[in-house]
Amino acid sequence: MSLEQTLAAVEGIGRDLNAVTSVMADRARALERKSAERTAAGEPARSLEGVPFAIKDVIDVVGFPTTMGSKVSSGPDPSGSAPVVNLLEKAGALPVVKTNCQEYSYGILGDESAFGRVINPIDPELCTAGSSSGSAALVAAGVVPLALGTDTAGSVRVPAVCQGVIGFKPSFGVVSTEGVFPLSPSFDTVGLFARDLPLLTTAFAAISGHGRDLGSGGLASPEALTVDVSLLRSADDSAEGARRWTEHHLGDVRTTSAKSEELGETIERLFGIYDIVRRYEAYTLHRRFADDQGELYQPGVWAKIMSGQTITVPEYQEQVVALEELRASAMEIFDDVDFIITPGIEGEVIRWDEIGPESAARFMRYSMPFNVLGWPALTLPVGAVVGDGGTARPESVQIVGPPNSDERLLAFAARYLTGGGDA
Repeated sequence: MSLEQTLAAVEGIGRDLNAVTSVMADRARALERKSAERTAAGEPARSLEGVPFAIKDVIDVVGFPTTMGSKVSSGPDPSGSAPVVNLLEKAGALPVVKTNCQEYSYGILGDESAFGRVINPIDPELCTAGSSSGSAALVAAGVVPLALGTDTAGSVRVPAVCQGVIGFKPSFGVVSTEGVFPLSPSFDTVGLFARDLPLLTTAFAAISGHGRDLGSGGLASPEALTVDVSLLRSADDSAEGARRWTEHHLGDVRTTSAKSEELGETIERLFGIYDIVRRYEAYTLHRRFADDQGELYQPGVWAKIMSGQTITVPEYQEQVVALEELRASAMEIFDDVDFIITPGIEGEVIRWDEIGPESAARFMRYSMPFNVLGWPALTLPVGAVVGDGGTARPESVQIVGPPNSDERLLAFAARYLTGGGDA
């Protein structure tokens, strides 16, 4: 699809899905002209030459407002672009659109934005999840092949699950979050959406500073790999399709449930840490707007922000220490395991009218732990299941690796789980 066709799709399908906040047509066209000049001069093609991409509207792009999906004014328009945007542009990619999102990234359901909900391209009745709802939707609808989002508790991976695309959260700290409005800096990461894993891998190489396609990253032969599937095996009946899919694709790779107890204990410990640290940091970031602009926030987002005001500095500092200790001790899980496979979410993708008090927790059940731990995690669509009322609901698995194993994790997924190699 040409750039002009992409821009037309953004203005058409993208706006129909309520996924668009700003269209960057002039910027994209200017970069495309520079690309043509490079080609005419005989320069080699860059890794993402001419690839259009979308940007979640908490990420700065010079010349465009960063709305955060909010009516709240959080400062002047950016004077520069976030490094992650600059790196994609340097690799030849073309920014075409900023995308609607959960207000200030605070919420996994995607149900509160000043611009209204994004519409799920699979089925308007299905929840999109959040907070990077619009980026997922534009990839799912085929408007763009690549998009940026942010992920603090699953805000890339869960919308990817709900909208049937690939979502990737890198290791904590690997990709710069400069020029990205934070939710909770202890857990925030910039992530990627795509329908094509090789493209996502190439984009990760660009934004992580490698600037080249990544190879196997030292991936071992299948008989030397061990994958823990205890969380997948213990999931409810809604994960049966994901279990069958995983067993089919792993081939000669050894699977184990030996880490079930360790994983369970680690996950139980981290919930309290996440709750205190996230609420304290979010309130600290937003309290400057409380007196003058509190009434401008979406009600549910404002309630979550204000829930952090009673947390004391000593309580917060205690949990920060506990976080570092947990990240260090949890590394033992990988002493004899290479990767972990889990469901993408707990239960089925739900319809908007099925949202209840436990929906957010179920969406984050398998994603948030790996933000707390800082481990890289990739969600892959594995098909769809027919749920209540005959609705086809997408289903995904999540693959997790130890910190800074991003290249190996992506190579593992490409080789064994997407038919790209030895499987």
